[in-house]
Amino acid sequence: MNKYDVVINFNGNISLPVIDDILHKLKVYLHNNINDKLIRKRVYSLAVECLDNIFKHSDLTDINNKLVNKYPPKFIVEFFHDTFLIHTGNIISNENTEKVIQKLTQLNKLADTEVNQLYKDSLSNAEISEKGGAGLGLIVMAKTTRQKIHFDFERINHNFSYFAMQLNLKIN
Repeated sequence: MNKYDVVINFNGNISLPVIDDILHKLKVYLHNNINDKLIRKRVYSLAVECLDNIFKHSDLTDINNKLVNKYPPKFIVEFFHDTFLIHTGNIISNENTEKVIQKLTQLNKLADTEVNQLYKDSLSNAEISEKGGAGLGLIVMAKTTRQKIHFDFERINHNFSYFAMQLNLKIN
Protein backbone atom coordinates (compact mmCIF):
# COMPACT_ATOMS: atom_id res chain seq x y z
CA MET A 1 0.00 0.00 0.00
CA ASN A 2 1.18 3.53 -0.71
CA LYS A 3 2.45 5.61 2.19
CA TYR A 4 -0.04 8.29 1.19
CA ASP A 5 -3.45 7.83 -0.43
CA VAL A 6 -6.41 10.13 -0.79
CA VAL A 7 -9.13 7.54 -0.34
CA ILE A 8 -12.19 9.83 -0.50
CA ASN A 9 -12.30 13.55 -1.25
CA PHE A 10 -15.86 14.84 -1.30
CA ASN A 11 -17.06 18.45 -1.14
CA GLY A 12 -20.71 19.23 -1.72
CA ASN A 13 -24.25 18.49 -0.69
CA ILE A 14 -24.54 15.39 1.51
CA SER A 15 -27.64 13.36 0.70
CA LEU A 16 -28.52 9.73 1.33
CA PRO A 17 -27.53 8.63 -2.21
CA VAL A 18 -24.22 10.52 -1.83
CA ILE A 19 -23.59 8.83 1.53
CA ASP A 20 -24.30 5.41 -0.05
CA ASP A 21 -21.87 6.16 -2.90
CA ILE A 22 -19.10 7.38 -0.55
CA LEU A 23 -19.50 4.38 1.74
CA HIS A 24 -19.43 1.97 -1.20
CA LYS A 25 -16.19 3.51 -2.52
CA LEU A 26 -14.68 3.38 0.96
CA LYS A 27 -15.70 -0.25 1.44
CA VAL A 28 -14.07 -1.23 -1.87
CA TYR A 29 -10.86 0.62 -0.97
CA LEU A 30 -10.69 -0.97 2.47
CA HIS A 31 -11.37 -4.45 1.09
CA ASN A 32 -8.63 -4.05 -1.54
CA ASN A 33 -6.01 -2.42 0.69
CA ILE A 34 -6.49 -3.36 4.35
CA ASN A 35 -6.18 -6.96 5.50
CA ASP A 36 -7.14 -6.36 9.12
CA LYS A 37 -10.94 -6.74 9.44
CA LEU A 38 -11.04 -4.79 12.71
CA ILE A 39 -9.34 -1.78 11.11
CA ARG A 40 -11.71 -1.96 8.12
CA LYS A 41 -14.65 -2.03 10.52
CA ARG A 42 -13.33 0.92 12.55
CA VAL A 43 -12.63 3.10 9.51
CA TYR A 44 -16.04 2.29 8.05
CA SER A 45 -17.76 2.95 11.38
CA LEU A 46 -16.04 6.33 11.69
CA ALA A 47 -17.09 7.22 8.15
CA VAL A 48 -20.71 6.33 8.90
CA GLU A 49 -20.69 8.44 12.09
CA CYS A 50 -19.06 11.41 10.36
CA LEU A 51 -21.40 11.36 7.38
CA ASP A 52 -24.40 10.95 9.67
CA ASN A 53 -23.18 13.92 11.71
CA ILE A 54 -22.90 16.11 8.62
CA PHE A 55 -26.25 14.92 7.26
CA LYS A 56 -28.20 15.40 10.50
CA HIS A 57 -26.42 18.33 12.13
CA SER A 58 -25.56 20.78 9.37
CA ASP A 59 -27.58 23.87 10.22
CA LEU A 60 -27.49 25.38 6.74
CA THR A 61 -28.15 22.93 3.93
CA ASP A 62 -29.84 24.94 1.16
CA ILE A 63 -27.55 24.19 -1.79
CA ASN A 64 -28.60 27.50 -3.40
CA ASN A 65 -27.35 29.50 -0.42
CA LYS A 66 -24.17 31.51 -1.09
CA LEU A 67 -22.65 30.42 2.23
CA VAL A 68 -23.16 26.73 1.44
CA ASN A 69 -21.49 27.27 -1.93
CA LYS A 70 -18.56 29.05 -0.27
CA TYR A 71 -18.35 26.61 2.69
CA PRO A 72 -19.65 23.27 1.37
CA PRO A 73 -19.85 20.19 3.55
CA LYS A 74 -16.70 18.10 3.19
CA PHE A 75 -15.70 14.53 3.88
CA ILE A 76 -12.13 13.43 3.24
CA VAL A 77 -10.41 10.17 4.09
CA GLU A 78 -6.64 9.95 3.69
CA PHE A 79 -4.15 7.24 4.50
CA PHE A 80 -0.75 8.51 5.65
CA HIS A 81 1.94 6.01 6.72
CA ASP A 82 0.08 3.97 9.34
CA THR A 83 -2.85 6.30 10.03
CA PHE A 84 -6.23 6.98 8.50
CA LEU A 85 -7.10 10.67 8.69
CA ILE A 86 -10.77 11.57 8.39
CA HIS A 87 -11.61 15.23 7.86
CA THR A 88 -15.11 16.64 7.97
CA GLY A 89 -16.58 20.09 7.68
CA ASN A 90 -20.03 21.60 7.77
CA ILE A 91 -21.86 24.77 8.67
CA ILE A 92 -23.44 24.97 12.11
CA SER A 93 -25.36 27.66 13.91
CA ASN A 94 -23.31 29.83 16.25
CA GLU A 95 -25.82 29.05 18.99
CA ASN A 96 -24.74 25.38 18.75
CA THR A 97 -20.97 25.87 18.70
CA GLU A 98 -20.47 26.19 22.45
CA LYS A 99 -22.32 22.93 23.10
CA VAL A 100 -20.16 21.10 20.55
CA ILE A 101 -16.96 22.65 21.92
CA GLN A 102 -17.88 21.60 25.45
CA LYS A 103 -18.69 18.04 24.37
CA LEU A 104 -15.49 17.63 22.35
CA THR A 105 -13.34 19.23 25.05
CA GLN A 106 -14.86 16.89 27.65
CA LEU A 107 -14.29 13.84 25.43
CA ASN A 108 -10.68 14.84 24.75
CA LYS A 109 -9.96 14.98 28.49
CA LEU A 110 -11.21 11.45 29.18
CA ALA A 111 -9.12 8.31 29.35
CA ASP A 112 -10.16 5.34 27.18
CA THR A 113 -11.89 3.63 30.12
CA GLU A 114 -13.84 6.81 30.88
CA VAL A 115 -14.94 7.14 27.24
CA ASN A 116 -16.14 3.53 27.34
CA GLN A 117 -18.10 4.21 30.54
CA LEU A 118 -19.61 7.40 29.08
CA TYR A 119 -20.65 5.37 26.03
CA LYS A 120 -22.37 2.75 28.21
CA ASP A 121 -24.07 5.42 30.33
CA SER A 122 -25.21 7.31 27.24
CA LEU A 123 -26.62 4.13 25.69
CA SER A 124 -28.75 3.40 28.73
CA ASN A 125 -29.95 7.03 29.02
CA ALA A 126 -30.25 7.88 25.31
CA GLU A 127 -33.17 9.92 24.09
CA ILE A 128 -33.75 10.62 20.41
CA SER A 129 -33.39 14.32 19.55
CA GLU A 130 -35.42 16.37 17.06
CA LYS A 131 -32.73 15.69 14.45
CA GLY A 132 -32.93 11.93 14.99
CA GLY A 133 -29.76 11.44 16.99
CA ALA A 134 -29.17 10.12 20.47
CA GLY A 135 -25.99 12.14 21.12
CA LEU A 136 -23.72 9.14 20.73
CA GLY A 137 -21.90 10.06 17.50
CA LEU A 138 -18.99 11.98 18.98
CA ILE A 139 -18.64 9.47 21.80
CA VAL A 140 -18.47 6.61 19.27
CA MET A 141 -15.81 8.53 17.34
CA ALA A 142 -13.69 9.03 20.47
CA LYS A 143 -14.20 5.40 21.49
CA THR A 144 -13.25 4.09 18.04
CA THR A 145 -10.16 6.22 17.41
CA ARG A 146 -8.78 6.18 20.96
CA GLN A 147 -7.21 9.52 19.95
CA LYS A 148 -8.02 13.15 20.64
CA ILE A 149 -10.54 14.64 18.23
CA HIS A 150 -9.09 17.71 16.53
CA PHE A 151 -11.61 20.45 15.81
CA ASP A 152 -11.91 24.08 14.86
CA PHE A 153 -14.65 26.61 14.23
CA GLU A 154 -14.33 29.37 11.65
CA ARG A 155 -16.87 32.09 12.26
CA ILE A 156 -18.60 32.89 8.96
CA ASN A 157 -20.98 35.60 10.16
CA HIS A 158 -23.15 36.43 13.19
CA ASN A 159 -25.37 33.37 12.55
CA PHE A 160 -23.07 30.59 11.35
CA SER A 161 -19.65 28.99 11.73
CA TYR A 162 -17.82 26.32 9.78
CA PHE A 163 -17.09 23.31 11.97
CA ALA A 164 -14.02 21.33 10.91
CA MET A 165 -13.03 18.08 12.58
CA GLN A 166 -10.22 15.56 12.11
CA LEU A 167 -10.11 12.01 13.40
CA ASN A 168 -6.96 9.89 13.39
CA LEU A 169 -7.04 6.12 13.43
CA LYS A 170 -3.70 4.34 13.67
CA ILE A 171 -3.64 0.87 12.12
CA ASN A 172 -0.72 -0.45 14.20
